[in-house]
Amino acid sequence: MNNPLELENVIASTREILAQLLVMNADDIDENSSIVEDLSADSLDIVDLSFQLGRQYGCTLPKTSVLDHAITVCGDASEFLANGRITENGKALLEQSLSAYSLDQLKSGMQPAQVFAATTVRNWAQQCRNLFNYLPHSCPDCSAHHAVLNERRQVVCGACSARLVPDDGDQVSRRLVEQFVATHTKEMV
Repeated sequence: MNNPLELENVIASTREILAQLLVMNADDIDENSSIVEDLSADSLDIVDLSFQLGRQYGCTLPKTSVLDHAITVCGDASEFLANGRITENGKALLEQSLSAYSLDQLKSGMQPAQVFAATTVRNWAQQCRNLFNYLPHSCPDCSAHHAVLNERRQVVCGACSARLVPDDGDQVSRRLVEQFVATHTKEMV
């Protein structure tokens, strides 16, 4: 099923939520602002942001980091972390995650905490929007194949208006790690 969310609208929602959480004006929050470094958000603010975005759009964002999913999939993270720092494979994995880090946003050699600190408003919005690429193939109520946004910015079936929910964020994130590992196995060995 199609993803009806426009990234610019999700960015605007993310900015609004952060403005409320951080008691700021949304106009002072740029899409490329680092939520931790530029906006001084703490871990509780991040949890609230994740909850509020999920609540607004009707989804469950990942609670587990991409690197933790890599450990689960591979048994360890040695292909993605070396001496506590992101490897080239780790950088590529993060760029292909739901958060869609840009090619120049991360550098191999960064510590995971630095990656977390560099995560922007845009990355959070992309994570939420990209999750809706994983809607059911057809409406569970009427079998239609077209999703739309209703007046409350909720993703619904275009035929019967049933609410559509994408796969769980952690399930999607883990599948993306599995796909990355499967396509990069020869390179990683």
